[in-house]
Amino acid sequence: MSVVDLVLSAEVARVPLFDPTPPAIQAGRRALYDTHATSGLGHVACASCHVDARMDRLAWDLGDPSGAMAPAGHLNCSLVGALIPCPDFHPMKGPMTTQTLQDIVGHEPLHWRGDRDGLEAFNPAFVGLQGADAPLDPAEMQAFEDFLASLHHPPNPFRNLDNSLPTSLALPGHFSPGRFGPAGQPLPDGDAVRGLALYREGFLDGSTPGLQVQCVTCHTLPTGLGTDHRFRLNLLAPAASGYDPEPLPPGPLGERHLMLVSVDGSTNVSMKVPQLANLYEKTGFDLTQTENRAGFGFLHDGSVDSLARFVAEPVFDLDSDQDVADLVAFMLAFSGGDLPAGTPVGPFEPPGPPGRHTHAGVGAQLTLGAGAEPPRLAQMRALAEAGAVDLVVHGVVLGEPRGWVLDRVQGLFLSDRDAEAPLTAAALRALATPATPFTWLLVPEGLGVRLGIDRDEDGFGDRTELDQGSDPLRQSSVPGAP
Repeated sequence: MSVVDLVLSAEVARVPLFDPTPPAIQAGRRALYDTHATSGLGHVACASCHVDARMDRLAWDLGDPSGAMAPAGHLNCSLVGALIPCPDFHPMKGPMTTQTLQDIVGHEPLHWRGDRDGLEAFNPAFVGLQGADAPLDPAEMQAFEDFLASLHHPPNPFRNLDNSLPTSLALPGHFSPGRFGPAGQPLPDGDAVRGLALYREGFLDGSTPGLQVQCVTCHTLPTGLGTDHRFRLNLLAPAASGYDPEPLPPGPLGERHLMLVSVDGSTNVSMKVPQLANLYEKTGFDLTQTENRAGFGFLHDGSVDSLARFVAEPVFDLDSDQDVADLVAFMLAFSGGDLPAGTPVGPFEPPGPPGRHTHAGVGAQLTLGAGAEPPRLAQMRALAEAGAVDLVVHGVVLGEPRGWVLDRVQGLFLSDRDAEAPLTAAALRALATPATPFTWLLVPEGLGVRLGIDRDEDGFGDRTELDQGSDPLRQSSVPGAP
């Protein structure tokens, strides 16, 4: 925290505050956010466009007229090996929408075109794009990568509390593109479970002559990214699949080799199969409407305005606006994980890379006085007991701020005062009053102790430290120590 002299208009002191984030985050986030460290004039950083490590919802044309062709040389340039080779990358690539930085480490190559083998290939951008005097040194670049590797997609707001897909999702702001009826009409409610079935089993994509494939054939689950396997034709392969799976080994810096395609008809010949986890954050542009809250849509250049128009393109074999609605519902609810994994048995649903997703229940909370357990709290507690999330409780008892965390092994709540016996849910609810209600909150699995009862994770409960004169915000300060 900065202390500023209002007369001098100058910072005169800095006061450190408690920061519970792990060292990897503290060390690496500077490369994303610190304008003074990473730009020539101290006014831009990666986060200027990748806002909060996500995106700015704009399209940028960052082609270099003086640049040279870059060799593709990618190991996984089409689903069946190198039958359709990817050509070299042109330095003038045209407009590209900003992509999220969440869950990119381990999902190489990077960029829309897959023209960067790994994060290290972006280091020259600190000089060439942001005007810094020099790129990051190897240790700083590794710290940046470690930080980005910690970023997960947030809880999906369209999934149910238990992280399951909705079967009846209202779709306000999504409209018929006109393929199966008048354009601009509101779509019916969507069934994301049926949308998943169409995605996996509908053979909807007939874009490749003589080969009709599933959506999941390229956009594997659970991320939507391409596979890092190649499938080579082998008539002697087991299970009569006709294909042998060939996993591609990681590169020298651990980078993966996820699939690129050269048959999708975009303005760039070679494109990486993109992830689908943040599609719901890009909605808001629909050419059937006169008012929009976004100016760019989908695909690499934002040229397809809406999810409904994309899934209703003539290349996809759909039959009705209900099919469109069900696929849109699934696209909105895509992130969150818990989707069926692919298999190396055949090429139509190949294995995909794992993703970093957050359970949809994280962040759900109830603030209650004493009384019976409402159904929503019972569901929250059941999710925590099953290990999907952690459940923490905070409130005031006899004037003291208190905290608890659910111990799923015992099914009881541990207190921030170490000597206290664990409580049942009913006993904990009984401590609350209408004047001093308790807040019950679902948090990511594994973080309940820190967020509930031991902020500095030194093994002593927060209230125990306050009782005995140590600081619950410093690991070096514990009861009994000087």
